[in-house]
Amino acid sequence: MAVAGFVAAVGTACQPQTVPTVPPPTTTTTAPTTTTVPQTTTTTTPPVPAPSLAKATCASGSTITVATSVVEDVRDLLAAAKSDGLSLCGGGYRSADAQIAVRQANCGTTYYDIWLKPASQCMPPTAIPGTSMHEKGLAIDFTTCSTRTTSCYMWLAANAADFGFVNLPSEPWHWSTNGL
Repeated sequence: MAVAGFVAAVGTACQPQTVPTVPPPTTTTTAPTTTTVPQTTTTTTPPVPAPSLAKATCASGSTITVATSVVEDVRDLLAAAKSDGLSLCGGGYRSADAQIAVRQANCGTTYYDIWLKPASQCMPPTAIPGTSMHEKGLAIDFTTCSTRTTSCYMWLAANAADFGFVNLPSEPWHWSTNGL
């Protein structure tokens, strides 16, 4: 069954389904030649190039890797938090392979789990590879923002927009340039 047909068959009326923008792993087809020995052809998808990346240093000395387009905003955000007595740090850029690994850990290991399962059905919610703002270097998961009652979350809720970051409502720790 085609992917679009499969998505239509398992989708629900309440939640829109999308076909993943990053194709599944390599596929193999067999084509006969003029001899009796079949010939195997392998089709691969070229990797999506990583964005231009830079590091912002946290008060702890650790770093957050993000897209160069937002690194100054992240540096300013971290400095402002530090001047308010708060040490923020976390994880930013994630490669496509790393996003797949996170999906496997949070959603399951089947093809459906990795490429088709809605993010909301994963624990915690996790974007389909190719759709994560982490893969663009435009999101940060702050390590001390596990709930909305943490000082990390409360400070970010009051200040992050000044630096171009918006919270993903389902994840208190996840802040990105568009809230996704």
